[in-house]
Amino acid sequence: MKKILNQQFSQTSDNLFVLQDKFTFWEFIKILRKNDYNSEEALNFIFANCSLSAGVFQECIINNKYTTI
Repeated sequence: MKKILNQQFSQTSDNLFVLQDKFTFWEFIKILRKNDYNSEEALNFIFANCSLSAGVFQECIINNKYTTI
């Protein structure tokens, strides 16, 4: 899985995938969902492996919009 993500997303020095805006967040969720992650598993993967912006938390996560994909 990480090989696919490494091709599409940059990483920090701590090996976290960089998700700077809502568009990237949605693209990342879609990739995880296409690889058999359910909504909760995808969100947990993102929390454990990604660097997120404040806008993502407010718009996508707090409002539970990630569960609609």
